[in-house]
Amino acid sequence: MGMFRDHYVGGVFSYTVFFGVSMAVTQSGKFILEKPLDWNPIVPVKLADIVICFAIAILASIWPDVDIKSISQVIFYRLFAIVNIVLILLKMYVYSAFLGFFAMLPLLGKHRGWTHSRITMFLLPAILTIAPYYLQNNTFKLMDLLIIENLSQLKVILPFYVAGLIGY
Repeated sequence: MGMFRDHYVGGVFSYTVFFGVSMAVTQSGKFILEKPLDWNPIVPVKLADIVICFAIAILASIWPDVDIKSISQVIFYRLFAIVNIVLILLKMYVYSAFLGFFAMLPLLGKHRGWTHSRITMFLLPAILTIAPYYLQNNTFKLMDLLIIENLSQLKVILPFYVAGLIGY
């Protein structure tokens, strides 16, 4: 994919198909197997979560071209600037510094470098979904990732990770 439009349309199409199939499976589980509506952990059922997942999928789909002068780069750096201003106003200087460092990383690599890699496809959505949850919720134990308490908390963020993965 070489152009912004290709990335954008690909992300919208991919996540829409995924969401439609997942919602059909969820609904069939509800009606045929009499499961609760939220039995499928990879698909959101609340309207706000659905909108957020679509936004994540679209942003993840345009992320690979942030390493060159492009519409994607303009979108992300405007978002970075807005979030950074908010962090500074909230006196969250450490988070602001980490965001600034993160914002520089795409510019340090070459085009079609690490931003286009398969490893980034899996790691970037994981970091961006687990890190805010970890910072917000002190009960999440990063060292004991697979304990029952963490697995129930990971279920909350799983739709957002999957949206980032599908969008990418």
